[in-house]
Amino acid sequence: MSDAGIISGYAIRWLDRADIGGIFLEQFDAAAFDSFFSASQDVVALWSHQDDRPLGRMSNRTLRVKPDAVGLWYTLTPDPTSPDGQEAIASVRSGLVHQVSISFWPDEETWSWADADTPLRTITKADLRELSLVTWPAYERTSANYVAPVKDRTVVHGPKTVASRRAEMEMKFRSIPTANHQAAKRRISAKRAKGIL
Repeated sequence: MSDAGIISGYAIRWLDRADIGGIFLEQFDAAAFDSFFSASQDVVALWSHQDDRPLGRMSNRTLRVKPDAVGLWYTLTPDPTSPDGQEAIASVRSGLVHQVSISFWPDEETWSWADADTPLRTITKADLRELSLVTWPAYERTSANYVAPVKDRTVVHGPKTVASRRAEMEMKFRSIPTANHQAAKRRISAKRAKGIL
């Protein structure tokens, strides 16, 4: 992971609809990019669809794009030493830019009606060309979130499990400092191995 962190989110959420010029609505089927990704195609990340402002690409592993149950998930690691990378990181980290847009080539689509007056296009097969950090995307529920590098993250401890509470109580009973996490982990592992926890 880059020392500057990463940018991640959803480039598309399946079956979300976009208004295309007030003429029709558009949505993506969950399998729309399956053929594309099975062929190991390259995708680039750009600043606002500008070809001369690249931020990352799949072929050099600075961009990863993966369809999941929700939509098209991506992680982008911009170069923190380049002006465009610095701008991307700063803009997303501050919340100034928090969405993305994609450029694609539709191979297969179906048409139906969203309502009595509005045609609906469903993209069932497409090639993904690029994704861009933008201010105004066609699909409103896209996302771009800044994720700090591991060394800069604040550790948040969740609620204690029953096993960890038991180990802590036993340590207190035996006058063992509860701050000794390694000892607690060893004690829990030993009890689990015996089938106690």
